[in-house]
Amino acid sequence: MSVLSALTVCSVSAQSEKLNYDTVIATWQPQQLSIASIDEAEKILTSSRYLQAKGDERERIVRFTDIMRQKFDSLNAGQKERLVVLEARLLQGIHKFEQAKQHVNKIARFRSPAAQLLLADINVQQGNAKKAKENCEKLVGQTSFLIAFTCMVNADFSQNKDVKFLKKLSAFEAYTTTVRPAERQWFYEVLADMSLQLGNAEAALEHLSQTELEKLPISAMLVWADAHFALNNYKAVSSGFSNSVPDILTADDGLLLKWAIAERAQGIVRSEVQTQLAKNMEIRVWREDSSHASQVATYFLEIEPDYPLALKFAEINWQYAQSLDDKNLLERARQANEVSTNA
Repeated sequence: MSVLSALTVCSVSAQSEKLNYDTVIATWQPQQLSIASIDEAEKILTSSRYLQAKGDERERIVRFTDIMRQKFDSLNAGQKERLVVLEARLLQGIHKFEQAKQHVNKIARFRSPAAQLLLADINVQQGNAKKAKENCEKLVGQTSFLIAFTCMVNADFSQNKDVKFLKKLSAFEAYTTTVRPAERQWFYEVLADMSLQLGNAEAALEHLSQTELEKLPISAMLVWADAHFALNNYKAVSSGFSNSVPDILTADDGLLLKWAIAERAQGIVRSEVQTQLAKNMEIRVWREDSSHASQVATYFLEIEPDYPLALKFAEINWQYAQSLDDKNLLERARQANEVSTNA
């Protein structure tokens, strides 16, 4: 809630020298407002995936879940289920995938579409496409057909980059007219990612153009950047991010990394973006940050070459995330390290 604070000053009267403690000279809002409900916490966690994120969302939600845990027994069944899923999403966000899955297993997850989507996403990240598809199949009848179907096709594609899956999903574009905007946006993001991985960067950008750049989730913005990289449009990335990212101090490291790569490709070797990214990477190296290990590995492969360090973080990342992208990153780091060692 809002907090009103007053600072008192000594108002000295020339005649009485009486102190006046009643003058309010400043008011401010606290930097972190308390979260009032699970519904609000869910929305805040979702908002952390967008450019407008302030960077303190996770910290606020952790405090909220700690408070809710203290009165867990007094919650109704629906509230308990949503709290468990919220906690699991927090665990997923720091790549504690096994803990997240075990946490979700505490609830009757067949009743929770959110839990099934979460499990499907985790299994894709862990390279378990078969299990991910099983989670997706349980969404049928629990959520929109488009979400369930997109989930299933995405799971299949994560293991087998075949154009038949792209065509299969594209055939259901007509269903996007009847679903919520967020579901529609996710459908096009999946189509864009598939198109890019199949070598069609132009199609990827066309799918993403269904939403304004600054309104895309960060995951989609990264796909947008990679599509432009594939077309050698590095200036489009640096210009696009310059116009869209509100504050580099709180910007996602993934965005800063793409931005820095785009700048380096244009011959820009010093910038505020690169300075901020270097500071962030220094902290993540010191922490041996597993949740951003892929970004750290990429940074020391492409921005500031340090191939042993890149390999170290690619291996850390592989311990948690084992998708094809993670496998390719590990192989790149191994090759670069081997070449540098033998040079």
